[in-house]
Parts: sequence; structure tokens; C-alpha cells
Amino acid sequence: MTNKLIRVVAATVTCLSAGASVAIAQEAPKPAGSALPEVEVIQKQAPKPAAKVAPKPKPVAKKPPAPTPVAAPAPEPVADPGPALQNSAYGATNSVGAQQRALRSVTSPVNSTSIVPQNLEQFSAAATIVNAEALAQRQPRNINEVFTRVPGVIVLNDDASGHNGGLGLRGAPPRRSRKLLVTEDGHTVNLALWLDPSVHFFAPADRVESVEVLRGTIITQGPNNNYGVINVRNISPFGPNETVISSAIGFTQSKAGFFDPEGNGDPDDFVRGNSEIDLSAKWHVHTRQSVDNVGIVFSYTGENVQGAWDTERLRFHDFYGALGFKGSSSDLTITATHTRQRDNYDEQNFLGDFEGEVDAAGISAEEAAEQFAEQIRGGAEQAFFNVAHCKTCFAPAAGLNTYVGEIYRGQAVHNAYLDDDTTIMTRFYAGLHRRDRYQLLDYDSNPSGIPGDGPVQEDNSVLFLEDTLFGRLRTFRHVGGEVRGEWADRPFLAGMTQTLQAGIRYEYQDLTNRSILGREDEILVNGAEDGVTIFDRELSANSVSAFLQTNVKVASDFNVVPGVRFEWFDIKRTNHVTAEEESDAEEGEVDDCQDAFGVDECLELGGLNFSPNPAQESFSSFNALPGISFAYTGLKRTTIFGGYNRGLTTAVLRNEQFPSEDEIGDNFSLGLRSTAIKGLDFEVAGFHQRIKNFQYADNFGDATDRSFGRADRVEISGVELAGRLNSHPFTGGPFNVFAEGNYSYTRGIFKADDDADIVGNYIPEVPVHLAALTLGVEKRTGWRWDASMTWTYRGALFTDDENTPYGVYEVECELDGDEYDCEADEPGEDGRVPDVWLLSARFNMDIGNTGASIFVAGDNLLDKLYITDREDGLKPGQGRTVWTGFKYKF
Repeated sequence: MTNKLIRVVAATVTCLSAGASVAIAQEAPKPAGSALPEVEVIQKQAPKPAAKVAPKPKPVAKKPPAPTPVAAPAPEPVADPGPALQNSAYGATNSVGAQQRALRSVTSPVNSTSIVPQNLEQFSAAATIVNAEALAQRQPRNINEVFTRVPGVIVLNDDASGHNGGLGLRGAPPRRSRKLLVTEDGHTVNLALWLDPSVHFFAPADRVESVEVLRGTIITQGPNNNYGVINVRNISPFGPNETVISSAIGFTQSKAGFFDPEGNGDPDDFVRGNSEIDLSAKWHVHTRQSVDNVGIVFSYTGENVQGAWDTERLRFHDFYGALGFKGSSSDLTITATHTRQRDNYDEQNFLGDFEGEVDAAGISAEEAAEQFAEQIRGGAEQAFFNVAHCKTCFAPAAGLNTYVGEIYRGQAVHNAYLDDDTTIMTRFYAGLHRRDRYQLLDYDSNPSGIPGDGPVQEDNSVLFLEDTLFGRLRTFRHVGGEVRGEWADRPFLAGMTQTLQAGIRYEYQDLTNRSILGREDEILVNGAEDGVTIFDRELSANSVSAFLQTNVKVASDFNVVPGVRFEWFDIKRTNHVTAEEESDAEEGEVDDCQDAFGVDECLELGGLNFSPNPAQESFSSFNALPGISFAYTGLKRTTIFGGYNRGLTTAVLRNEQFPSEDEIGDNFSLGLRSTAIKGLDFEVAGFHQRIKNFQYADNFGDATDRSFGRADRVEISGVELAGRLNSHPFTGGPFNVFAEGNYSYTRGIFKADDDADIVGNYIPEVPVHLAALTLGVEKRTGWRWDASMTWTYRGALFTDDENTPYGVYEVECELDGDEYDCEADEPGEDGRVPDVWLLSARFNMDIGNTGASIFVAGDNLLDKLYITDREDGLKPGQGRTVWTGFKYKF
């Protein structure tokens, strides 16, 4: 594949070199005698005017100072010309050179907040930027809605607020965004990148000014970079003064449903729910003010949102602040975030257990199980669609299940501009994320709230009563620092020039992971830590990451970027109480229940080890990850890009065997983006990935935790298409009619594994097809407004490695006289998730020049009842939701 790609690239470059060349726009040269310093030139490009000073010598020599005119003294330069970029990370007067490279470049900029240049025209990888204007037009209610119109992004709407992480790219399963590097202003959002890279927090869309999606692997970002990188950018303190207040109210349609607990179809036995319209609310305020060389930002966002189940209620308070200092040759930005989540939310969904009888005449128990499985095939799905959004129909006490998030994050970033071509960025950062979850072990139970008997510990098991909650208590901490440098326009071989980039980062992380069982009927709430511990493990990691790459300008329209990334880590683990195997709670023996509680029925959780070897386990790893990319711009307003990069995906090590194998990918890509056709912007990118030691979610245990499997090798191939057609270039005037669409094809297959049964199957949780089409019209003069509607398509997917078509995963039968009593264990857990089309629409209008605007938006307007996921059971997607609100900017 590598040789084939190189031959294709070489042939393409040879053919295109003979084609049209594009003139690179640059600022007109200043007249000779101008006293403005050279740093004020907006974009330096060859050839330089003859009236300028002599050409720049080799990097070892300093630039000669600009000559001072004698005849006509020039006016004093403006103290601060202002940033040239939208939401700029740069504040210093002498940052113009760095700003221009961040605006348009072959490689990622070296600054604190961006992972791609703002203008992707020359960029050497597939990427999408959703800027402030696009965000204002789309009016996203949560950050997940931003990504539905980004090519290649799989969106799993696990929660109505989009805070719990449900994004995938290029074959990466979207559950908790575990396989992506997710950052906020360059600061990692993944809980503990080397220990558990899950995402349980996304910034609210109200304080985000742009979103950057990098599809594929590049050298400057990592680890967790096999599939892509997502970065959200907050409001910068280096911008115009403004104060914004906004508020919105939402109406969610929750469909009525019923549950048949006996499974006999008798309507008299049904547990029924009501069809309701539930209210949601959001509110936001932020201000950005500057005095002289100091800028400050404060933002607060709150929300109280209805979820997909009738028991779900999501509450969120987010505080963000930034302080910026700018001088002539450096700037400093300090940011801090505190976020609180208090949700009625859990990961238990509809499992749809079945019981029944099969005639025992002449058949074995195994044959009876096959017959029963055939009888109830598709029954879990049918029962789910009967239940609709009514979780209280089958889990009456599910409203007691809660999720608690407490997040503190901060960073300080200093940019030093040694000269117009040299930038040194230094960053220090830290974070703490506590995420505790309390929920029922058995969703049929209904605790009274009056604490009773506590769990009883046996040798390797715990006995407890049905009406018991458990708590999963996790705290993640990290602290780190990094230095990055850029040395632009340095001489290379044979008259060519290069731009060097290098960086090194150290980070420490730790994780405490403990699960407890409360007493019978006790309602566990935020802060509850007492109880019988059924799992207790601590992990820590020290890591060093470094990279070196150079952007070589081989010709005026051809750049090649070779480089290498290094990843070293050392991980330690201490076990206090462990689950030797993932196991669900089962019915306890009658004698054991009588001895423990004086009753005949109780539950037992086995496979526990209360006295593991307390000695610390550890392992370390080192990987050198080379790569090379290119960008050819020899066609009119068109870039051909691609390359090869080796990447590393970190593992979830909570329950992984120790030591863990590194997930290494060889990733190839080739693409084209263009604005050459009048009114049309488009990008197409193809990719092929070979991933070794691929980790994927395997199954879920009620009281312990999700377990993960490993496949020896997977291969992922696909293509991503995106484009936008505007009428304004043809018609002129105040109106623009537009069509915007994207389509992604991703085929991820198990290629090699010890379990031959899964070879050739699809990777779990990854749909083959994704698409979105938006049609809209906008008016950008006078009373400005825009309106659009979007159809999104998510293809079908499987949630297990066996690609089970229906939810009949495991059946057991026992002989009882002339019949077998059969039981299907949790058929809602694994199976196929059908494809779905969803319709959304929005309307925004500015009220003259008052600074006020209003909007109306709707999601799932056709009110489809659909399966969004099968994570610990079947879960419905959000019902029809309509939002309306206002924004006032002054």
C-alpha cells in the first residue's frame, strides 16, 4: 500500500506540475523610505522589494535593523495593531509573523489554542473548521450538534447535553470518544490520557468560538492520534470588548409507552407511561474587556435539560475565566474552568429479559435453547419500541440513579516571539475531574430510602438484597508542562527553505477507581463513600512526548513534511480489591441468603479478591512514530495533500490485563480540497489504516465495570466527501441560497484474531455510512437572518464483535417435567442498531443593529422513535425537541 500510494502521489505531482500555477496574494510593498518596522508586513513572501534591506542571512546571523529615513520622519507605529486572526491566540505587537503562519500554512501552528491553520487552503491533512460565524448560524444547543455537519464524525447522542463524549472518526468507536485526542485550547479533555482516555466533559457551546476537527494522524498532536484530533477554542482575551447574554427554553416530546412484565401480551398486565412535553432551559453570560495591555474574559453557562428517558434530567453549571497580558514581543494567557454536573442519569438501559417454556419431547437443552431463541428473535427490539421513552415503566426507581461531575482545569501559556520567524511557546497545565455515579444494581428494585441490612462479605463474594444501590467513584488528576518552538524560513539543501517545529512535554496522571455497595433501601447520593468495597484500584502514569518535523519547500507549489514523534510512558498499578472476572450479580443460594439476612432470596456478586497482592505492578513502553506528508498547490485554488503517519492509541487500563499491548496504527491518506469552481468549496479524502492490538469494548458487568477485548489486527478503509455550494457568487445581492453536504464511508473489519469467529466481522459501534445534507438561505444586510434544514443519516451498526443481528445473545434452558424452562439473558445488551434519518431546522434573525437576535430551532422534527445505542441495553434517541431563545450583545 505504501509503495502504491507513493507512486500515485508522484504521478499526480508530475502531471499537476505542468498545469496552472496560482499567484500567491501578498501585501503591496511599502515605498522606499518608509520607517514602519519590517515586522508590520502582513505576509512575507519572495521576491522582496529591491528597496528593502539586503536578503536575510543564514539563521546564525541576526537581521539587520530597518534603515531610519532622514528626509521624512515616519509616524510612530501603532502600539497594538490587533490580532489578524479570528479569536486570536496572539496578543503581542511583534506576533504578526506567527499570526500569518497560523492563518495559512502547510502544518499546524505553534500556539496554545489551535491545531490547524485558520485557512486550510495549503494544509497537508484533512480537516474542518467550524468558525464563529458558522456557530452563530447553526445555534447548536450542545457541542455534539456542531459535529453532525462535519464529515467523518460519528455522533453518539448518549445524553441530551452532549457533555459525556460520544464522538468517533475513521473507524474509532464513538463511545466516550476514547480513541480520539480531545482538547480544549490545546489542553487535553480526556480523563487520563494514558490510563483511561474516556471523555466525560465537553465545554458548553455558548463559550466556544470555533471548533477544529483534524481527521487522521499528524506528528504534532498525540498520543491517541490514529483516528483524529478534536479541539474546541474558547473566547480569547485578545479581542474586542463585548458582553453577551443569552437564554433559551426547550420543549421535548416524550412518547408514551408500556411494558409487559409477564410477557403474555395481556393489556391488563401492562405498566403504562404518559406522553409528556418536558421543559428544558439554558442560560449564558460572558464578557470580554481590555484595558491597555490586559484583557479579561468571564463566562457562566447553566442548563437544566430533559434527557431521552423520562427519568433523565441533566443539570450543568460552567464557569470559565481568562486573563491575557500582551507586550511587544511576548504574551501570556492564564485560563481556569470549574464545572459542576448533577444529573439524574445512568448507563442502565432496556435489557428486555425473556422467560418461557419449550416442549421437551425428544430434544436436548441446547436444542431447546435454539428453539426459544428463534421464538423470541426480535422480541427485545419490539418490546423496546413498546416502551418508547418510558423508563419508569420497567425501572420504576431509575430516577434515583445519579451522575456527579466536579471539574477543575487551568493552564498558563506564554508565547515568546524572538523574531518574525521564531516562536517559543511554553505551557503549564493541571486538572482534576471527579466523576461519581450511583445507581441500582437491579432495575426492577424500588428502594424505600430507609437504610436496612448491609451487604455481607464472604470469601470471594458479597451477598446483598435486591433494593441496593452501588456507587462507582473515580477521580482523575493530571499536571504537566510543554515547550514548542518554530523556526521559519530557514535554508535547506539546494536553495530550498524549511520551517522547523519541535516540542517536548511531560505529564503526570493518576486515577483512583473504587466501587461500593450501600445498605438495603439506602439512597446513595453525592459524597456517599461508605459501604462494602467491591473494587478498588489505583493507577498512575509518567509520560514524555516529543516531536520533530520540518516543512521543506521543495518548490513554490510543493511542500514535503517529514518528521517523527516519540512517546514514552511508565504506568504503575496498585490493587486493593479486584474483580478477577467481569461478572453480573446472580441469585444467591437459599442457605446463604438465610444465614446472611434471614430471607430465601438475595443477590450474590462473585469473582472478587479482597486480598490481592498489594505490591505495585508496573510496565513502560517507548515508541518512535515516523511520518511524512505533502501538499501540492500547483492548481488554481486547489490543494492535493496526503501522506503516511504511524500513530498510537492509548488504552483503557481500568480492567485491562497488565501489562497492556500498545495499539499502533499505520495510517495512509490522500485528499484534495478546492475553491476553484465558482461558488463551490469541496474536499475529498481517502484513507487506509492498519491497526495492531486494537482495543474495543467487549461487555458490561453490572457491579464491576465494562471489560475490553483486543483484536490482533483490524483494517479500516474509507472516503470522506464534503462540499458547499453558494448562490451569491452568481446572483449577487443581499441573499445567499446554499446547499451543504457531507458523506462518509468507513469499512472497519477484524482481520486477525485468536477468536476466528470474529475475523471478517465489522468493528463494533462503527456505522459504514454517514451523511448530512443542509439546504438554507441567508440575508446578510439590513435585518440579517438565515434559515436552514438538515437531514442527517447514521447507518446501521453492531455493538458486539460477533455482529449479532438481533438481541438474542444467550439462552439457558432447564428441564422441568415435560418442558424446558428457558431464559434469555439480557437480549437488549448486544445486537444491531438500525440506521436512521433525522430532520432538524433552525431560524435566526438579528433585530436591526440593536445587538439583539432571536432564534428557533428543532431537532428530530418528525419525532422518530429510534435506537441511539445498545450500551448496557437499548436506549432511545431524543424525542422531538424545539428550542427558542434570544441573544443580546453589547
